Amino acid sequence: MPILLDLQSLSFPAANVAVFQREAPLVLEVGFGDGGFLTSVAQAHPEWNFIGADVAHASAARAFKRVRRAGLSNVRLYHGSGLFLLRNLFCDGSLYRVYVNFPDPWYKKRHASRRLLQASFFELLSARLELGGKLLLTTDSEPYFRQALILAHSSGYYRVTETTPPSAALRTKYATKWSAAGRNFYHAAAQKHAGHPSQIPPQIRKELGMHHALLNGSIPAVTEFDKVIHHFADGHLVVLDVMRMIGQEGLVFIVRSHEPELEQELFIQLRPARRAQADLLLSVMNLGKPLATRGSSEAVRAVCHWLTQRGLTLCGTYY
Repeated sequence: MPILLDLQSLSFPAANVAVFQREAPLVLEVGFGDGGFLTSVAQAHPEWNFIGADVAHASAARAFKRVRRAGLSNVRLYHGSGLFLLRNLFCDGSLYRVYVNFPDPWYKKRHASRRLLQASFFELLSARLELGGKLLLTTDSEPYFRQALILAHSSGYYRVTETTPPSAALRTKYATKWSAAGRNFYHAAAQKHAGHPSQIPPQIRKELGMHHALLNGSIPAVTEFDKVIHHFADGHLVVLDVMRMIGQEGLVFIVRSHEPELEQELFIQLRPARRAQADLLLSVMNLGKPLATRGSSEAVRAVCHWLTQRGLTLCGTYY
């Protein structure tokens, strides 16, 4: 039973049936924390399909264990940005519900742009929700809550109703902690009653095949390495380090790529080419199932540039 969402195998956007092999109401939770809420709602509604997203490593590990113990076949987890999924994975009109429980309010003024619930979020959500679909928001931050409701109202796409938080949302780790501290909680349902006037296409273009390059020359000896920073349209990357492979001839470059709502750690391998008309093959390794995007393309380009500066000759590219 798959639990982790396999973006490598999916197109952007992806049909519901491609993820779950069945058609059912599709539900997204942005920021699943320890997975307690997601698991309980998925158990209560086996007739729904659930996708949860969270950027925290520890949260993803705990939620994975919960879902596995519960034996749920209607849940997929994504370790990454829920906004990335909303913008790139989901088709227009495909989401039945979206849960956002205790989003980070980013209180400092200089961090306000990091908030999830902004005007652009409500506009994007209006395209991805089905007509009548709902955003269900629970938070302990009244200023953030009031601002979110103003944005939802002013967008013109939603009817907003304030209600008592559902009991499942108040059993989460943070809700339990903050309830003991005497905090108040706020909940609202924003139901879509008008669709976005035009389609909003995915922002990230997922490419067919992983990027690589062919070079002639010898694998350089590396005694020291200064990190390389490379900028490209809508993103940047850092070549952090290079290591010599153990037990075989070759190098591995460690690259961190940043695109809108997508951060990838890429391992780019330089090794002797076996079946190509070249001496060396430079390719992205499959560690962590990286996505073939502009970021992986630019990563190969940046490493190629570093290598050609050291005497290698580029004789074939796919990036």
